[in-house]
Amino acid sequence: MFIFYNRPLVLSLFLGTLLSLTSCISKNFTAAKAEISAQKSPNIQQKITDLTPKIQLAEEPQWSPNGKQIAFMSLDNPGNEEIYVINADGSNLKNLTKNKIKDRSPLWSPDGKKIAFLSGRDRNPEVYVMNADGSKQTNLTKNPAGDYPYVWSPDGKKIAFGSRRENNDYEIYVMNADGSNITRITKNPGYDSVLSWSPDGQKIAFISECDGNEEIYVMNADGSKQTRLTKDPNNNAGAVWSPDSNRIAYHASPEPFKDNGYIYVINADGSGNTQLTYKGVSQNPVWSPDGKRIAFESNRDGNSDIFVINADGSGEIKLTNNKGRDSRPVWSPNGKQIAYECLQNGKSHICRLNA
Repeated sequence: MFIFYNRPLVLSLFLGTLLSLTSCISKNFTAAKAEISAQKSPNIQQKITDLTPKIQLAEEPQWSPNGKQIAFMSLDNPGNEEIYVINADGSNLKNLTKNKIKDRSPLWSPDGKKIAFLSGRDRNPEVYVMNADGSKQTNLTKNPAGDYPYVWSPDGKKIAFGSRRENNDYEIYVMNADGSNITRITKNPGYDSVLSWSPDGQKIAFISECDGNEEIYVMNADGSKQTRLTKDPNNNAGAVWSPDSNRIAYHASPEPFKDNGYIYVINADGSGNTQLTYKGVSQNPVWSPDGKRIAFESNRDGNSDIFVINADGSGEIKLTNNKGRDSRPVWSPNGKQIAYECLQNGKSHICRLNA
């Protein structure tokens, strides 16, 4: 059976695992803010809809750009991961890949016409693309070394991904959306893994171990001007750009392997690093489309739930209160709903709530 190598996973969407959370101590920490943050967040009761009540396992939800569908990974048969789509109201469930080997980690192209995904059907992980209806499934990377995390450029013309194809050194590559013109854009010691592409198309945020631990970097889309943003002895991960391309949210932990992890926001030039959360393990931050709020998951109350917070750290609200784990939130394109993974009766489903 094919097994994905999951060491370089960063976006927490890939391969169903998460990188270790680590971080820096924010200069903006104050005793007063910590005291406020220690209080329980208001719990706003939301109407929650389970979109996949009859499915054994559903993970990695991704909204289509028009907000009408959600793509996700599901187990059609035990051990057989497939890419599905479902309408945002839970209707018209469809298996797109229908393949006997693992397919997962769907990601819509910016125009909504295609879906990129990871597949092991060629005996190693590769980046594939297909039409949004599941037709014309095509291997873009075609390399025996295996290729992993990937992101679309905002204009949909390119895809960045990670690979060990040269000297077993995990680096970042960029290719055209049809798989042509594959170009290596990082050459650093340790591994470099792509995180996200800035909405203005100018820069790529990535994680690198080139300074001995996992730190957040940015570079121009062609790989030039690589700049380290986080500068501390700990590890940092999960960077995502704000819609205006001016800020980056990420998650980190000041004490690795202990039960804490916090959400930070940093300016794209490395200034203004600000800690937003102060309790429990908070991770997987995602910006609202208007850039005013950040959704994330946290176990601060003893169980993983979905929270939202204003981008300045104020107005934190708890949105779910499920006995099972709620995780990996993603905003709808209009910012009115959030889809996420919800554990119901021991099974992982795709749920939706109003934001």
